[in-house]
Amino acid sequence: MPIAPRRGPIALAYRVLVLPGVIAYLFAVSVVVLAADRFWLVDLLTFAWPYVVATGLFLTVAAVVTRRLKAIVIAGLGLAVAIIPAADVPTARPAPATGAGLKVLTANLYVNNTESPSVFIDLLRREKPDIVVLEETTEAWDRAISSAGLYPYESSAESRERDDLKVFSTLPIRAETELKRAFTEEHAYKQPLRLELDLGGKPLFLYAFHPETPRRLWQWRDRNAYLSAVADAVKGDLEKAPVIVAGDWNTPTWSPFFRSFLRQAGLASTAGGWLQPVTRFSMKLDALAYIGASIDHIAVSPDIFLKARQVGPAFGSNHLPVIADLALPES
Repeated sequence: MPIAPRRGPIALAYRVLVLPGVIAYLFAVSVVVLAADRFWLVDLLTFAWPYVVATGLFLTVAAVVTRRLKAIVIAGLGLAVAIIPAADVPTARPAPATGAGLKVLTANLYVNNTESPSVFIDLLRREKPDIVVLEETTEAWDRAISSAGLYPYESSAESRERDDLKVFSTLPIRAETELKRAFTEEHAYKQPLRLELDLGGKPLFLYAFHPETPRRLWQWRDRNAYLSAVADAVKGDLEKAPVIVAGDWNTPTWSPFFRSFLRQAGLASTAGGWLQPVTRFSMKLDALAYIGASIDHIAVSPDIFLKARQVGPAFGSNHLPVIADLALPES
């Protein structure tokens, strides 16, 4: 009676874990890349995309260990598909040696922030941003930052009371407009804030916004409508002056709606690549690591260059500040 050949642990792992795993991975990432712009729950997976890519790297290493060509090819293909969303993001060009500088900081202050505003004000003193765009701004934080005397110009109390948006600036504010958009969802109310700043006698348009977080289907639809409305408005302003868009977008870099916004508006992100620092994190896990997503963004028009971008330190919020050092067009 013939004796069946013994199967080692690697061969067993290949059949039971690695091959099914890489096949499932390729299927899952393909579904997200192809269908996230049409299905709410599929798009939500993009919030965890760096972890999805990390899983692909792990599976690729596991496939290499098994030395099975089929698994290696499938894993590599899945990883390549997973990297597509990051590779498809229009990014700002590096700054040339010349050009006037402008530093922009955006931060979601978190409405339940129990930290003293002085911690955040110290950050502003250190970084010295020219423009500060804030979300979830309470009256107490508004008053504390205003009283610090760092910024001679600020947006109106109405914008903070209406949408918790607040802008502080060293540049004069020529005009402030609540960007009216049509609501298609029953509970929708949020409106972007559009400011025209005076940049040495020339206009600079700043959009501050904070769309809905897509925890529910109606919020997902309203967030997408919000982004589309801003993109249309920005496209018109681009014909007249440079544009900066900053805020808590509630949209990860790897979502198709982030990429479609940039293309529709004609803007570029100041962040690129799939491995980006988390800007919104779980406060329950922050003692171990910042586990979350990159959803706070600064985007700029093509005539604005990027000197540097960084994610700032914690200040009591469940978001970290994003800071972009920009170079403006000379003419």
